Amino acid sequence: MQEVHLRWEMRADVAQICARSIGMGHQQANITPPAACAIWDVTTQECLIITGPQTSHLVLGHEVRHCFEGHFHPFTPAPMALDTMKGWP
Repeated sequence: MQEVHLRWEMRADVAQICARSIGMGHQQANITPPAACAIWDVTTQECLIITGPQTSHLVLGHEVRHCFEGHFHPFTPAPMALDTMKGWP
């Protein structure tokens, strides 16, 4: 994939939204809350990056990489879709 449309949302509830998008349980999300996530929307062909109101270039760059490469973390389950999201490209 060489061209990706991105949208970036800064949300106070980033841990809850991102935990839900990857199928992380409530207890685990409280212990190790996600700082950000990238969610691919098949319908709009858009990658949504969600971070907290305060983030870093490192976190944002990491999520942009997900938008271009999909799921690249070793030994972790593939992300689950949100209600309107349907997985990676």
